[in-house]
Amino acid sequence: MKSFSKWTIEEVEETFHIVQQKQNQQLEQWMHPVPAPSDTEKQQLQRLQEKLLDNVWDWNEEELKVYFIIPLLELIRFEETDCKSFLSRELTMTVEDDTVSGIVDFMVAAGRRSPKKPYFFIHEYKKEHDSSNDPLGQLMIEMVTAQHLNADNHPVYGAYVMGRYWHFVVLHEQHYAVHTGLNAADEELLHIFGVLQNSKKIIKEWSR
Repeated sequence: MKSFSKWTIEEVEETFHIVQQKQNQQLEQWMHPVPAPSDTEKQQLQRLQEKLLDNVWDWNEEELKVYFIIPLLELIRFEETDCKSFLSRELTMTVEDDTVSGIVDFMVAAGRRSPKKPYFFIHEYKKEHDSSNDPLGQLMIEMVTAQHLNADNHPVYGAYVMGRYWHFVVLHEQHYAVHTGLNAADEELLHIFGVLQNSKKIIKEWSR
């Protein structure tokens, strides 16, 4: 089978028999309610947002990652759980003698030196005006791979980023759901931050 970067959402649905849901309780519970940031966190978020507003149209994928996404994720401090975050790591699964593999931009997983049990992904870091490829399909094949490797019946969570817009995705059993998107360049950045905090809380409960 082809690498993660070549998958479309249609191919993932047809190959692994997953179905999108318009209404999904796990997505709703993940997205609402969200904790409010502290005053210090609000100040840090405001500085990041100002940088995003000044540069988002011109940043390439690496610049968006380095100057905005990674500093935002550092505020969450995933390492305070029994998991940690990993960048540009390979995931592989074997399905009916075929291998599916690829490099994951960002994941939170159990494991000290290498990811052992992936729980949460962020994929793509696409430019604001880049419509190439299929970011949902690429994220979903990563999440299907994690579901296969974990084999624990827990949902798998993820997000793909298109410039200022964050789309949160949950996969459980044969169903997945996608949030319509949150804009990091306005007050919805506080909501994005809260969803990331909820992700940390969920992972912490699972890893006990």
